[in-house]
Amino acid sequence: MIAYKKPEKLTCYTIAISYASLGGMWTFFSDSLFAVLLNQPENSHKSVALSHWLFIAFSAILLYWLLRFWDVAISYSQESLREANRALRSISECTKAITRITDEQELMKEICRIFVKVGGYRCAWVGFAEQDEDKTLRPVAYWGFEDNFIDNMQATWADSERGRGPAGTTIRTGKTTVFQNFKTNPDYLPWRDAALRSGYESGISLPLREAGEVFGALVIFADEVNAFDPEEIVRMEELADDLSYGIKTIRMNDEREHALEERMLLAAAIEQASNGVLTFDRDGIIQYMNSSYEGICGAAAEDSVGKSIHSFECCLRNRSFYESIKMAIDTGMVQSGHFDNERSDGNRYVVHARISPVRGATGSVSRYVVIVRDVTNETQLQRQLRQAQKLEAIATLSGGIAHDFNNILAVIITNTEMTLEDIPDDDPLKKSLEIVLKAGFRGKDLVKQILTLSRRTEQEKQPVQIANIVEECFNLLRASLPTTIEVKKWVANDVGEIAADPTQIHQVVMNLCTNAADAMRENGGSLGVVLEEVELDEDACKSYPGLEPGEYIELQVSDTGHGMDRETMERIFDPFYSTKTQGKGTGLGLSVVHGIIKGYEGAITVDSVPDRGTIFSVLFPKLKEKLNIIPQRVVNFEHQGNERILFVDDEEDYVRGKAKMLSRMGYSVTPQTDSRKCLELFRANPNDFDLVITDQTMPNMTGEALARELLAIRPDLPIILCSGSSPETDPALRPENAQSIGIREVLLKPVGKDEMNDAIRRQLNAQVIEMPRGEYAKYSYHR
Repeated sequence: MIAYKKPEKLTCYTIAISYASLGGMWTFFSDSLFAVLLNQPENSHKSVALSHWLFIAFSAILLYWLLRFWDVAISYSQESLREANRALRSISECTKAITRITDEQELMKEICRIFVKVGGYRCAWVGFAEQDEDKTLRPVAYWGFEDNFIDNMQATWADSERGRGPAGTTIRTGKTTVFQNFKTNPDYLPWRDAALRSGYESGISLPLREAGEVFGALVIFADEVNAFDPEEIVRMEELADDLSYGIKTIRMNDEREHALEERMLLAAAIEQASNGVLTFDRDGIIQYMNSSYEGICGAAAEDSVGKSIHSFECCLRNRSFYESIKMAIDTGMVQSGHFDNERSDGNRYVVHARISPVRGATGSVSRYVVIVRDVTNETQLQRQLRQAQKLEAIATLSGGIAHDFNNILAVIITNTEMTLEDIPDDDPLKKSLEIVLKAGFRGKDLVKQILTLSRRTEQEKQPVQIANIVEECFNLLRASLPTTIEVKKWVANDVGEIAADPTQIHQVVMNLCTNAADAMRENGGSLGVVLEEVELDEDACKSYPGLEPGEYIELQVSDTGHGMDRETMERIFDPFYSTKTQGKGTGLGLSVVHGIIKGYEGAITVDSVPDRGTIFSVLFPKLKEKLNIIPQRVVNFEHQGNERILFVDDEEDYVRGKAKMLSRMGYSVTPQTDSRKCLELFRANPNDFDLVITDQTMPNMTGEALARELLAIRPDLPIILCSGSSPETDPALRPENAQSIGIREVLLKPVGKDEMNDAIRRQLNAQVIEMPRGEYAKYSYHR
């Protein structure tokens, strides 16, 4: 509003009086003056007409009003000029603030300051509409307020008593709201007294918009009523629009900077991510490749970016991967899967890849993103887990059939041995019976190998210098291999020892080397054996489930033969699986090797490429401490005896055969097929027997339970537990369990005549035979 300045009436009045006085003087003295000047004295006394005086008075009054109008016009023009200058300065200051300030809060505060300091108003503030249940009006910036009026007003933009103020009405209606007099406006009643105490007489609220929606209001208070004329309101609306634009621009810039930061962060994360990322446009031109993709694929980004995906070396080497990329391009659909790939150096690796089209705002594909994850170790671990699960199932199955199969073999071997003793050497049947006996012992060895697949019991261990075994096997192989196979060996200096059975380690080395040689018999090649010490940390152990960080001895056996595909590699440790021709293998070799290595808490892995070769890697824990080994003392026993033996087994044929065999060796045998009757017989005459031989798995009462009852009656009784089961399936056969009961010795069926007699004599001769079994040196365990 323009404040009009009152004209200076005294000045206009003085000029009019002066004009009238001069006119009167002129009227009175003009004739005399002209008479003197014209030398006409007769004209000096003419009378002055009344009209002259009226003219002078009227012209004086007219002059006064003209001067007054002129003074008012000048004052109004000056005030208008001042108002225009103030408005222009306000607009200029606001424009500068909008272009200069990049912080939203700072901009709103500066605009409020300009309205107060430059515009001359009492107070200015900005409020935002909260989208809460109460529709709260939140002040966010202000300047010039008194007595915390803005903070305490508790205004809303709801259609309620506290929402009908200037700001609430503007936000709710989207229009400019003017209260020219707070004292008389009923809608301002909730804040009237506080406003008047603060010197606020009138106010205006201007909407702040973004995308057509009102998000807040700019409110200005004046210290006089009727302070906002139409022209002022128009200028204020323009400034409010400029402020809205400035806020919108700052928010857009903030969003743009935030998006840029997120993109930079995302780019940094992608660059540092373990997953490989590659992008190419719809024309197939590679645009980006992160370092992880370089490491996984083996291709350099500087050589790949800018080239066509169709000539990309990783695609050319991996046909199935390339076909999936082509499928994604042709169909516009996401493609994913596992792919066996090969690097430029020939190393194989497995990735899980996802090829995704990226669509623009119009829905058309603008580029493609390929994300690959190296799952080589994961695939190997899954393969090892499946293998372990299969072997676990096979071990359970084998343990279940071993008892019955061993009982059958025991009957065959026992009766065959006795029949061979009964017939003369020139009998035609002797040769056939020897073949039967040999087949029986082969069956025994086969069952033993099956039970070795997933052995969980403690192995008989001693310090083994594996380098010596490798040397021995190497010399055996060199003499038997054709000249087309080149043999190479590298053994590191001072390779340590492992705790193992040397016979089994010999079996592992020979099996792996023999398989490697068999893979090259047709076309020749190179067989390599490497032995060295390695140290595995926690990261390295992730590739070998079950291994703990520490020192290991690694045996590598490699060949350049026909290699294996994935399907074959997944089955090579399966029992009875073989790639050899009929009659050249049982399919148990690698299964037994796997069981032996696992029994020594080691690990075995295989890497193979078809038509290139295979590498088997075996890890054995390095022996850190000396084993407490008691030297074995060999004792030769006579094959005859005369003691009394109580023999019990639920297999009638087996009992009949063993009783006859023991009787031939001079023993007095009391055979039984019922464990309960055996216990009753012993309880009636406990001193009539020198030794008890019992089966483990029997109806009504197991051998373990029978042994407890017998020992309760006679604690010094020697008992031999003879079973067709294995320690893997029956815990009672384990050394620590059997010893805790008081059982002297465990024999696993089938048991030959000499093995049975040796066990009997060890117990009946009442000698403590020192066996190399560590803390169980007084306990005999034979299989």
